Amino acid sequence: MAAGVGTLNVSSNQLKMAVLKACRGIGVPVAQAQEVAAAIAASPLALNKLLAHLAKPISSASFDFSFGVDVQNAHLLRDFSVCADAVSQGAVLVILRGVAKCDVTQALAQYHGVSAEMDNGDLHVAPHQYPAQKSGRCKVDPDDWRRLGVYAALTYVPETDASRLAGAGAGLTDND
Repeated sequence: MAAGVGTLNVSSNQLKMAVLKACRGIGVPVAQAQEVAAAIAASPLALNKLLAHLAKPISSASFDFSFGVDVQNAHLLRDFSVCADAVSQGAVLVILRGVAKCDVTQALAQYHGVSAEMDNGDLHVAPHQYPAQKSGRCKVDPDDWRRLGVYAALTYVPETDASRLAGAGAGLTDND
């Protein structure tokens, strides 16, 4: 996205934290959410495509390890890291069924040092070397930032007397 009017200038750490919270908001496990956040922070142009993946329901995936790793009902944000780990451990055939290649796939592949290519409508993951990624400030569309915040808000505890009594908030221990 070109710099200028209509963009927000955020640090890679701000983007990483927002993506991490959004991934956790939809139920992506912590470790995978951290990897997605780091990948998007290093490839911020993929943010817009990430929002489409955040909107997809997370279904139960089934794994077949007969001839490598074959994943049915894969959710890219949750299951790609498993496939990348399998490649790094020497698995020859690693497939995510029904997952399309997009900017998010490419960002995750670069982060994990693997390639992700389409073959017969499925995503095949294989070893690959990428140059080291640099992170810094990036330009983000304000609407994308707002939509990311909606998913991140799913992790927040409701502000009620009951939640405060249950320990939400800093209470009297906050000494900032």
